[in-house]
Amino acid sequence: MHEEFMKMYVKVHPHPRQPKKLVADKAVEYVKSNMVLGLGTGSTAAFVVDKLGALLKSGEITDIMGVLTSKRTQEQAAALGIPLSTLDAHPNLDLAIDGADEVDPNLDPVKGRGL
Repeated sequence: MHEEFMKMYVKVHPHPRQPKKLVADKAVEYVKSNMVLGLGTGSTAAFVVDKLGALLKSGEITDIMGVLTSKRTQEQAAALGIPLSTLDAHPNLDLAIDGADEVDPNLDPVKGRGL
């Protein structure tokens, strides 16, 4: 099943970043104004941060707070005007968004490559 899925996936998504952007866009649909968000690291998270910045700029969402997992995400979010905080200051997140490092044969996401 895994091989069949991968063949289908490559046909539907020939560009490797396209599915990551689609996943990011879908995840951002769950974001509402006044949320405290955990923002991950990596290429999928970068698409999320870009989308959040655009939504804030347009006024479609307001008063969100980002709690970040890396310096790179912090720099990107700050450049886009996303308000930032720490987990110490905001220990209760409304939503956390991050990409998976792998997908196992059962199509379950794996974070941290099992390490």
